[in-house]
Amino acid sequence: MATTARPFHLVLWGATGFTGRLVAEHLAQSYQGKVKWAIAGRSRDRLESLRLSLSTQYGFEKEDVPILLGDLEDPQSLRAAFSQAKVVISTAGPYLRLGTPVVDAAVHAGTHYVDITGEIPWVTTLVEKYHESAREKGIRLIPCCAYDSVPSDLGALLVAKHAQEKLGKKLASITTVVAEGKGGVSGGTIASGMEIASQSVKTDDGRNVYALTPRSAWGRDAEFWGVKWNEDVHKYLTGFFMQVCNNRVVHRSNYFLSYGDDFRYEETVPAKSWLGAQAIRAGVLGFGLALSQAWLHGLLLRFLPNPGQGPTREAMLGGHFKHIVLAKTQEEDGTAPTTIRAEVGWNHGDPGYWGGSRLVLEAALCLALQSDALDADPQLQRGGLLTPASGLGATLIDRLRAADFFFDIKKEA
Repeated sequence: MATTARPFHLVLWGATGFTGRLVAEHLAQSYQGKVKWAIAGRSRDRLESLRLSLSTQYGFEKEDVPILLGDLEDPQSLRAAFSQAKVVISTAGPYLRLGTPVVDAAVHAGTHYVDITGEIPWVTTLVEKYHESAREKGIRLIPCCAYDSVPSDLGALLVAKHAQEKLGKKLASITTVVAEGKGGVSGGTIASGMEIASQSVKTDDGRNVYALTPRSAWGRDAEFWGVKWNEDVHKYLTGFFMQVCNNRVVHRSNYFLSYGDDFRYEETVPAKSWLGAQAIRAGVLGFGLALSQAWLHGLLLRFLPNPGQGPTREAMLGGHFKHIVLAKTQEEDGTAPTTIRAEVGWNHGDPGYWGGSRLVLEAALCLALQSDALDADPQLQRGGLLTPASGLGATLIDRLRAADFFFDIKKEA
């Protein structure tokens, strides 16, 4: 699919929302004058206000960032806006309610697409509706390109490639340990969490780690919500709440990239004691149960951020995260596996917002600026409903390293 003649590298849909503004800031701060971009939405007044604020803060002419108008109830307006760019970044959620018209317009406009969703029930509908048509057109649709699920998905890719290229091995399993993290939560994330939890209890796929994978490729893996000792990190581990998104994405990547036979993936948080791990487990499961009950949402919103609200700038810029990725090689019976240890993270902001907005931006720029490198990688898919690993792969890892994220193999044992 050729998009070389389009006037913009990317268009940012949802630019005036909490995370959309952060993406726009990263663009203005790091790429103004290097990348052609536009902001898009329904309200010209709000877009004008954002553009004026950015141009004043970062010292450029506001006309250098054009405004494109579109309305979810007017598909032609969305198609007209998106047809002017190589890539659309969508930051407007909850996606179960607001996302599908944007994806539909991107497919009709022949425009690559990335977003910040973690709403797997919605992504399953995209697989059914758009995978084949996007694959045939050579359009890469890549949801889950922020903290959900880039660090998890590319961390898994990192150790899988190391096993294949350096050891000639497939993988039996990966355990991701969310070892460090500091940040806050926004109202948009809470709203999306309520949508996810409410939908998950209504569907058979709500607890299925293979929800994004064709049934013929299902294995025996399942979510991990127990407590266990891990000798590699010398800590007790219990389930990380974002596994309900990330393990589905990693399993779809495994479907495309073949990490291992009957491959297992789990995502965990550490605790110093068994009781501490049990307390974390009870808190996560209890909060998830509360989010799934629609009758409790009004009460919860009295104490939690509302859409458009989020962490302070100080909290975002003072954050960081680090994942430890532990992979076990696939071996014949009786042969001890090799453990591959890697670390993935960022020390320049919180994972969910300042970091997450940079992650989705770099994914979009990877599509817009490095399509030749992507097309030259025989392991990557050239179109369809993809994952960061299966659609962007090592090219995005290298790009994120250049933006000061770290993806490091530490040792084999």
